[in-house]
Amino acid sequence: MKKLLLMTLLSLCLGSTLISYGEAASSSSYSEREEPLAKRARTGQVYGIATYDALFKYVLSEDTIRPSFFHAFVPDLTITSSQRLDEHMNPLQELQLLREFIHRKDTSETVSRISAAPGVCLGLVDSSSSDFIKDDEATTFLHEMMGHFEDIKKAFPRAKYDGTMDFVCKLDTGDYAMVEMQVIPQNYWDRRALAYVAAFYGNQLRKGEKWEHHIKKVIGINILGGGKDDRVHWSDTPGQYVRHYKFQEQIHEAVGKRYIDGIELIQYSLMNAPEAPPTSDQEKQDWITFFKRGHRMSEDQVREHIKTPAVLEAFDKAMLSRLPASIKRAYDEEDHQFDIYSDYTEKFVAEQVAKELAKSRAQAIEKGKTEGLLEGKKEGLLVAALGMKKLKIP
Repeated sequence: MKKLLLMTLLSLCLGSTLISYGEAASSSSYSEREEPLAKRARTGQVYGIATYDALFKYVLSEDTIRPSFFHAFVPDLTITSSQRLDEHMNPLQELQLLREFIHRKDTSETVSRISAAPGVCLGLVDSSSSDFIKDDEATTFLHEMMGHFEDIKKAFPRAKYDGTMDFVCKLDTGDYAMVEMQVIPQNYWDRRALAYVAAFYGNQLRKGEKWEHHIKKVIGINILGGGKDDRVHWSDTPGQYVRHYKFQEQIHEAVGKRYIDGIELIQYSLMNAPEAPPTSDQEKQDWITFFKRGHRMSEDQVREHIKTPAVLEAFDKAMLSRLPASIKRAYDEEDHQFDIYSDYTEKFVAEQVAKELAKSRAQAIEKGKTEGLLEGKKEGLLVAALGMKKLKIP
């Protein structure tokens, strides 16, 4: 019997597919139109629209702001800290654990020790004689891997927060929170949101792994914002501004509610939110104000009405005049796309109204003609009947 003396330290696949959530904003078209920020500066707008994806991610990239956001929008969950994940560390990315491993400090130290000692070799120990049998191929493989380790690290880079994915955080509870902003109302949004959360949850599993301690709860948070046109997402239920979905057992509810604790989806329709919610939760109200109408507020109004320190910090980061150039470009592109959508929607609605009016007029004219013919027939029959009566025709 032989047993392995020293296991191979790394066995890596040098190809990867990076999963990106969302599209990076293009900056190629700004010279062809007036800069939106310059226009807003003239109209006195101080803060950006916080439900725009670029600005939202930039604000919540601040470690001191995120716990307050989650505390306000995730009920009954105590959060003291959170770590933002990017496309390289997302559980949807198959190589998440590998990326974490190769960038650990102890991994780098081990590689350095092996690289500095060319005499290190791999082999087997005979269990009966305790003789060491060198494995030349394994030793060559080990030193080849050590020589390419820096290239491997570059192929699987550390987290970089470039705003190209959905906003995902790992909470200090070990669970994940996945936040999405949606300004423009969309059909089947609920199905899409559920699909994202479910995919995120399921892809924590690895084939052949023990999953008991690896799979964590995923909480999806949808902030359905109004944009600058105050678009309402739940127009059929104006009295609702928050919905909380869980997996609940349906048959035996009479003996107590039973849930599968794995996936939750919490949605907020900002334009339906009351100005002063019944809970009188100052923190939640301040965040709702930030997302709902913060872009219409002045600095004096913010200082007067906003009391939560983290939300005050969020307002500070959302000032248009202070945005980094890359965030400003992405924000302006998003603002431009929203204008295109709004113009298209207005034209579409106007066309539909015009079509309906024309259809109604045509139907009214046709109805008038039909009613006129019927009336004429009635009058003709009446005259004929009177004539027959005078002639005494039965």
